[in-house]
Amino acid sequence: MKALLILGAVFFGLLLFSQVRVGGTVAYAEQGLQILIRVGPLRIRVFPVKKKKERPSGPGTGAKPERKCKADADAVPEPKDTLELVRQFLPLAADAAGSLQKRIRVDDLDLTLTMAASDPAMAAAAFGGANAILGMVIPLLENNFNIRERKIRTAVDFDRHSPVIAIRAALSLSIGQGIAFAVHFGLRALGLLIKRNREAKAKTAA
Repeated sequence: MKALLILGAVFFGLLLFSQVRVGGTVAYAEQGLQILIRVGPLRIRVFPVKKKKERPSGPGTGAKPERKCKADADAVPEPKDTLELVRQFLPLAADAAGSLQKRIRVDDLDLTLTMAASDPAMAAAAFGGANAILGMVIPLLENNFNIRERKIRTAVDFDRHSPVIAIRAALSLSIGQGIAFAVHFGLRALGLLIKRNREAKAKTAA
């Protein structure tokens, strides 16, 4: 009987904990994905995970870790085509959110689509392409999230060779909803990542 009471108390405590609402920010652009969780005044970075600082190899010797060459330090990663990544992963995120019956609230959505064009004539065509892309993205978001405010912008960059999309969303959801979303989205996204890695390795081998 005592064990049943303890299990009941634990279950009830977990149920209450899952109903606690937290805030969060999800941002995606050329620099990659960033996820922050807001609990009261605290800001916790979930992704990317912070790397631990390297310690000197010799304890008490005052030896400093070897510095990387200046070329490596100043190296900047090549920009990624985030539009293709968003095209693949956004439907997965929308489906995961839709399974929660639009209970994930987006207090502020900021989306910027930058099209690539080498001259004014191509810029006009690029804006037509931008409207087509937004016509796909916005309904996915509106049908699966409870969006309060949104800012949608388009731009043209004459120095770019490919379009890019940047998304920043301030979210509000319960801990239970966050776990359900993470499991639903994470499993499907993992399968897509494995497939992308295999295709990349096949191209490299070829």
